[in-house]
Amino acid sequence: MSLDRQEKALREFKQIMADLVHLLRTSARVELTYMCWVNHQRQQFVWESNSTNLPNVMFQDRVAFEQHFLNDYKEIKEITQLTIGEDIAKGKLAHYFDFVNAKNMVLIPFINKGETVAITVLETENEVNLRAINDQIHAYNNALVNVLDTYLEIVDLHEQQKEWEEYEESLNALDYRLHRVELLSKMLDEMQLFLPNGGACLVCPGMENWSMVMSSKFAKNPPLIGLQLEDKSIAYDAIEKGTSIFSMHFNNSPRLISSKERRTEGASYAIPIMVHDRRQAVVITYDSDPLTYKESTKHKLSNLARIASLSIQSVVKKTGMAEELLTQNFGAFMTELWETTLNNELHKVRSGKASDTWFGLISPHDLSALRTKFRLEELQRIQKDFVTFLNPSAHGIPGFIGYNSDYVYGFIIQSDSETAVNDWMESIKTKLAHGLKLSAGDTLDISFKAGFTKLSNQDSNSYQVLTKAKQALSEVIRNEELELFEA
Repeated sequence: MSLDRQEKALREFKQIMADLVHLLRTSARVELTYMCWVNHQRQQFVWESNSTNLPNVMFQDRVAFEQHFLNDYKEIKEITQLTIGEDIAKGKLAHYFDFVNAKNMVLIPFINKGETVAITVLETENEVNLRAINDQIHAYNNALVNVLDTYLEIVDLHEQQKEWEEYEESLNALDYRLHRVELLSKMLDEMQLFLPNGGACLVCPGMENWSMVMSSKFAKNPPLIGLQLEDKSIAYDAIEKGTSIFSMHFNNSPRLISSKERRTEGASYAIPIMVHDRRQAVVITYDSDPLTYKESTKHKLSNLARIASLSIQSVVKKTGMAEELLTQNFGAFMTELWETTLNNELHKVRSGKASDTWFGLISPHDLSALRTKFRLEELQRIQKDFVTFLNPSAHGIPGFIGYNSDYVYGFIIQSDSETAVNDWMESIKTKLAHGLKLSAGDTLDISFKAGFTKLSNQDSNSYQVLTKAKQALSEVIRNEELELFEA
């Protein structure tokens, strides 16, 4: 249903209500009839319609409960007859001006699911014989129920149609011409639209493990970036089985990704990203309200993941496909990925809903000696060993390593601890006290230097963050005594 048709349905509903009120007045032979909704949430009476042949009556659109005489009757469940001047003071009938004509009043409640949602009022000079107008009141109430149910059904159908129209727009947003990282980020943001009390995040392989690398811009309470995948988690089950997994969470169990998550509640739906029949990532969607996961919602989430997978597959040749889709060199995550992650986190920082996040660059000390000692093939294996060793999660710190250039790696660390980066560097230094055990079997005497910056609402984009990190690393390289510097 278009917006115009919905507005037309509302106009027609209001016209029917006005006609019903008028018919009730004329059939009951009274001078004034009006109907108002009882809005308990906003504590207001909201006028729907009135019918009268009196010249001195005027109604406000809405009146606060405590400012209207109906406040004492807002929860009545039976038809109530009142005498004006005895049960209700004439001065309280603010809809009259100059003088009050009426002497008798009848209140007709409209009950929906046990609650009084509307009151229709009849006012007249003559005494009202309720038995004589019982049929008219009964017909009026029946008509009121039918017309309201019909209108609500029309509105509900419109909302359902609108919901599927928005879903179609989400599918169309997944353009195969986008870079694979941009496409996956777009997929997460589109999934977010169906998760009002949760979010969507991406777990993928890199650094010889699987880690959480990105969440949607508007994700609520997402897992920390860099959490490493553990057995018996929802993400692990989805990867192992290669199928979507739905789960309810009780007492923090099962976990989405890792036992180091802050809290796991509500429900989740994990969906593998399959490209050329290979599990390249898994999307974790979660919501604190399990009722969010209607069958239609799960269908939409699964389809968004499937379209994203097929869009990536359409531009990636099976024969030339990298072993891991989102890593660049040496098992480090590609530049586009950590840049997109930074931009998403900056969005959260500016909205005041982000965890503390740091980005930096780290590089081995004394590169010239390293290049002199090893052949090119050996250096490439050594760089892969560097990336695996530097992985913050291997040191108990949530984070991941991204590729910047040969021998210079970007890192993102997200933690509740202000000393997370320092703790990581201290762990690196401690573990290197007796050298780095290489995959080839040798032991390499090596140390690392790093420069970093904490994301703030002053940073406009990932390029600005990278520039700060480069300045910090340059400061460390220039100063022989420094190992770590924050810009």
